[in-house]
Amino acid sequence: MITKKITDLLDHGAEFLYRPDSFKIDLDSARSNFNKAFVLSHRINDENLKHKCLFFYGELLFEENNYPKALEFYQKAMVFYQKTKQYKKEADLWAKQGKRLFWQFPRNFKSFDEAVICFDKAAALYKNLGLFEDYAYLVKYKADAHLNQGRLDLAEKELFQALGIYKKIGYKKLQYTYDLLADVNRLKGDLGKSLYYSLACVKYMEATKEFGDAPDFYEQLALAYKDLGKHDLSIELLAKAIPILKSQKELDYTNIYAFTDLLCKELIEIKKPKEALRQVQNIIKEYAPKKNTDKAIIYGSLAYCYNKNKQPRLAEANFAKMITLYEESNSIMDIDLSEAYFEFGKFYEEHQNYDKAKVNFQKSLNFPKGIVELSQVKEANLYLFKIDSAKGNYITAIQYFQKYKNLNDSIFNEKKNKQIEELQILYGLEKKEKEFSNLKLDMDAEKQKTIHAQTTIKFGFCLVAFLLVSIILFWISYQEKKKNNALLITQKNEIDQKNETLQKLVIEKESLMQEIHHRVKNNLQIVMSLLNSQSSTLKNKEAFDAIQKSQHRLYAISLLHQKLYRTDIIREIEMENYINDLLHNFRDTFDMHYITFETALDTVHLDEAQAVSVGLILNEAITNAIKYAFESNQKGIIVIEMKPSENNTITLKIRDNGNGFPDDLDFNSPATLGINLISGLAQQLDGKVSFFNDNGAVIQVEFTANTITRWG
Repeated sequence: MITKKITDLLDHGAEFLYRPDSFKIDLDSARSNFNKAFVLSHRINDENLKHKCLFFYGELLFEENNYPKALEFYQKAMVFYQKTKQYKKEADLWAKQGKRLFWQFPRNFKSFDEAVICFDKAAALYKNLGLFEDYAYLVKYKADAHLNQGRLDLAEKELFQALGIYKKIGYKKLQYTYDLLADVNRLKGDLGKSLYYSLACVKYMEATKEFGDAPDFYEQLALAYKDLGKHDLSIELLAKAIPILKSQKELDYTNIYAFTDLLCKELIEIKKPKEALRQVQNIIKEYAPKKNTDKAIIYGSLAYCYNKNKQPRLAEANFAKMITLYEESNSIMDIDLSEAYFEFGKFYEEHQNYDKAKVNFQKSLNFPKGIVELSQVKEANLYLFKIDSAKGNYITAIQYFQKYKNLNDSIFNEKKNKQIEELQILYGLEKKEKEFSNLKLDMDAEKQKTIHAQTTIKFGFCLVAFLLVSIILFWISYQEKKKNNALLITQKNEIDQKNETLQKLVIEKESLMQEIHHRVKNNLQIVMSLLNSQSSTLKNKEAFDAIQKSQHRLYAISLLHQKLYRTDIIREIEMENYINDLLHNFRDTFDMHYITFETALDTVHLDEAQAVSVGLILNEAITNAIKYAFESNQKGIIVIEMKPSENNTITLKIRDNGNGFPDDLDFNSPATLGINLISGLAQQLDGKVSFFNDNGAVIQVEFTANTITRWG
């Protein structure tokens, strides 16, 4: 009877504790219930209930923002669960502690690191207990922490790990993981992937009929469409999300203001500034903001709308209020503050107050890498380039322009690639035979254009140096003879004109370098498509297999050129991503129901020549393993390892758990074409290759990585 009373007191206290907005009256009521439960648990000397009370005391202290004291209570409960070997409760407590540290305010890198430690401990316990759904959930939460730290590649890797676990156990609610993947790729500037994952998120939400977080997922998709310039689609989704938010029992006021802010900006994009202002004013009347962070969002919305409705004084005043409120949060991780500086900078630039505009744009960039959207960073550098060009600061202007161009290429290429893929789906890859006869000529012509562009750029930089010296000389002349003022103005105009020409040359050079790799990749894909068309008419299995192998070899080379035109580091390939993409192609091509891949890939970068050889070796080895290594329906595993060691030596190993090489196999026989091809490719790497059995076939290649020349 007393036990039930204690449980009821704890449940009643929890109802007060977890109400939205931690008001003091609710927390006092929660404490009163917890105190009564704690006294009763001591009266009956029930250790489990005592420590459950300690847990709720910790939760109460967290709500009161007393983190040190809260962690003390958590630790007491943790020691008890460890001592009594209640591993599930211990794991739950580590997970809850991690979440509390994750949401600690103000947010900072240290609290995220501490949260990750807790998530790792909880995840290890869940894994040992066989609770893989809980295990995957914490891997996803850890990825969210790394996402908030700007460690985007690590976050993406962990999210794929969580997806793999979820799919293995048949877990269907994948929308939360895809939502985070959309965030990661939007911050990385990969707009095509951001849209893909946003669509996947909504798809899984609708498939599982879990609509509790529908507004957030619709907003995620709206952001993806906004970034791609599809403003009508973005507005349609926001108009769908906001009414759902308003209908929820526990209103999320911050989301209501944030969604309205995005909606008003999208309305302005389609030339409806008056309607945008009306939307913001209606929200203020309906849901007056109380918290400073909510007020900051509203001030920003009003400022944006006032400016577009030709009321710059009201706009400037509201921008200033917004900045002040965000700065008072004193958080280096407040991406809203970065966006606020950026919008204020755009306002001043539009009204030609370049000094204030520059200050705000620079402040918007003064945040840790990875937590601010790449598209915003790109635009800030473009504005700074324009401002410094107008003020005559040509050296810094060129530096800003180069940063802008590098960022723009990484985003633009994703858009362009998406458009090309859509065109391929719509219209296919049919080409006339004449295009094949002219293929080499086209590639040679593009190469000559690139060489010419590089020569022109070198000349352009020399011209810039000459112009800078000329400016100094003219300035000295101006001080000595003020009568030459009119001549100096004429010279300055000439310099501006030549600087514009130089900018065009820089753009032409960079575009040509990307385009040549793009052309090579597209032409290889054309050849692959023709081979595919040819194979459909063949009845001879050997001929069919030969064409299929050729397709895989061409894909390995095509993939390399695709990565070269997408990367900022020309001539350098990151092998882990390259190999993973090759494996995806094998999964799509072959029946892989009974075969799985395992990888152990360290960070290795190779030049394009060595990367091609490695890709072709992998292609031959994996193709042979899939076709010959395993009996029918045998559970097969193919392991790919790539590790660097001393003196820049790389070891590549491909092994399987299949039948292994036949004892009588002659590795030098012409019949073993795949083996001979691997040996020849190893010689091209100036490496050595070994073939042996170790619970299956093993192919090991050792070679020395070439020194990669990076372009400045």
